[in-house]
This record gives sequence, structure tokens and C-alpha cells, in this order.
Amino acid sequence: GIIAAGGIARRRTLPAMKDVPNAVITGIMDKNQKVLDEISEEYKITDTYTEEQELLNNPQIEAVYVASPVCFHKKQALEVLHAGKSLLLEKPLAMNEEDAREIVQTALKKGQTAGVAMVMKHHPAHRKMKKLIESGVIGDIVSCRAQLNCWFPDMEGNWRQKKATAGGGALVDMGSHCIDILKYLLDDHVEWVFGDIGTRTFSYEVDDSADCILHMKKGATCYIDVHFNIPDEAAKGMLEIYGTKGSLLASGTIGQDGQGEVYLNQCATEGYDSNQKRKEDGLGQKVDYERENIYGRQIEEFSKAIEEGLTVSTSFEDAFETVKIIDALYKSSKEKKLPRRGRLGKARRRER
Repeated sequence: GIIAAGGIARRRTLPAMKDVPNAVITGIMDKNQKVLDEISEEYKITDTYTEEQELLNNPQIEAVYVASPVCFHKKQALEVLHAGKSLLLEKPLAMNEEDAREIVQTALKKGQTAGVAMVMKHHPAHRKMKKLIESGVIGDIVSCRAQLNCWFPDMEGNWRQKKATAGGGALVDMGSHCIDILKYLLDDHVEWVFGDIGTRTFSYEVDDSADCILHMKKGATCYIDVHFNIPDEAAKGMLEIYGTKGSLLASGTIGQDGQGEVYLNQCATEGYDSNQKRKEDGLGQKVDYERENIYGRQIEEFSKAIEEGLTVSTSFEDAFETVKIIDALYKSSKEKKLPRRGRLGKARRRER
């Protein structure tokens, strides 16, 4: 079952599900009857609903994908869990740490398969990068950067541009992807953060710019820049991982289309060269990977987790940690100071 069939569900997830072997769309729910009618005709889905409970009462529906605005996540997630269905919830987990904690606690009590749709983990390029990092070919990780920018001007009535419905702006919408993929690639957790976050270009309520530092527990420093005020054609979606023996440089992999390129640089580190000579062959050795639909793979993995009792790639507990990081970044930006070491877990609510 799908709750909120517009937006990302209609643009990416629904088309991808046509080719997923272990999932069938049984019913869809949306408040917009026009959207329901159009999707029902396009995908030949006869069970359509305008209320969540009507969909949840359908005994044929085993799992629910929720793709609604963030302000509805808590209510709808709890309804799905109490109905005994497995749940795949779009990111972020909730509006704030308090709501996220309630969702996590309920999911743990109920015991159903539950996860958050952090789709960047399913990009085959990112999985290849993770294996290379784990193999040690670029040494100990020292510094990282994740970037996701777009042009998102003022639009009357857009829910992503209102605090009450989105909870935040560029940091919540796109920064959550960057935080999650760095945690995944490094197999690490965040120790402290610092954020410079604000609305620099547009007039809406939420942030259009977020430049952040994450200091990881294993020692690496990660830089995240996410913006709603950089033209799409100028945004390259860079993902850079630097180690003591080389680097992995990706362009265009942080995005919705599952594309982009990855380059590996392996370097000799014997002795000191005062000339600091750079390699002349550009980005390095191109890393090949098999292209696939990342949204289809996400649904296939989630269905397999239900069928075989496996752990989902992004658990509620993992997504809860990301919510705490985002809250701490907003708090850091508001206070204009670095938190004391070990203070990350004490951020309670998003403050702006």
C-alpha cells in the first residue's frame, strides 16, 4: 500500500515498482482525488482511498510505503504500525527528535519490519565505494565531503518551504541524504557538529543554505553543503572521500537518477616530496559499476527483509540518529558555537 501517492512516490517509486519481482502495488491512498484517478488508470490499481485507515483495513496489504510531507510522518507511521503492517517511511523520520523517538519506540514494541527510505545507500556506485573503503585501498579516512544542491525558488503553497509542514529546508530535505551516506560509507557515527545555516536568497521560512561540519568518532572530518539556491546545471553532487593512501571522487551519484561517475586515486606515501607534485591524469582511475534503478532496488530490499526477517538498510534507530544530528546542527547554527565534545545526544528539539 502507498500513502501519499504524489511527489516522490509518483515520480520515482511507483514507476520503479513495475519491475520489482517481490512486490505488488495493491492499494494507494491520497487526499487528492485527481491524483488517485490518474495513478489508478496508469497503473491499473483498483483499490484507491482518500483516508489512511481505509487502506490499512485492506487485509491484502502487508506493507505500506509512506511518502507524505514530514508533518504527517508521526501520525501515519504510528497508524501503520498499530495496524500490524510493515512500514517503509520516507526521510526524514520525523519533524523532531521527540516525535522520532515515539515512532522508534512503537516500532520496537510492535516488532514489524520497519525502515526509512534513504535511497542513496542503494546506489551501486556507493556500494562499490564502501567496499573499496573497507578494503583499505585509500588508507585511513581523513576528510570527506558530500554535496547536494538545486534551484528551489519561492513557490506559493509549497509544503517544503514552510516550517510547519517540512520542519526545515535544505538541511532536512537534502542534508539528511548527505549525512546518511557518509555514516554508511565510513561505518561511523557523529561525535560533534557545527552548522552555518540560513535563508540567504529566497523569502520562505525554511533554510535555503546549509554548510556543516561533522566530526566522526573514528576521527574523520566531514563537510556537507546543501543548498536550494544553486542552479541545477551548476550543481555537480560531489562526494569526496580522502584517505592516507588515496581518494575516491564521485560526481553526480548523490541524486535521484542512479547515475554519476566514480574515480579512484591510489598513491604512494613513502617519504616527503617538497614539490607536492599532483598527478597529471586528472581524477584518477574510473571505477566501473553496474547501473540499476535505485528506487526499485530499495523496494526489492525492503520486501526481502520482510520475507526473510532481514535487517533493513536504514533502521528507525539509524534514522533517529540522523534526526538528532540535524537538530544539533540547527542548534549549533543558532548559537554560533561549537558544542562541547559528547554533547550531540543532548539536542532535544529543532531550534531555529
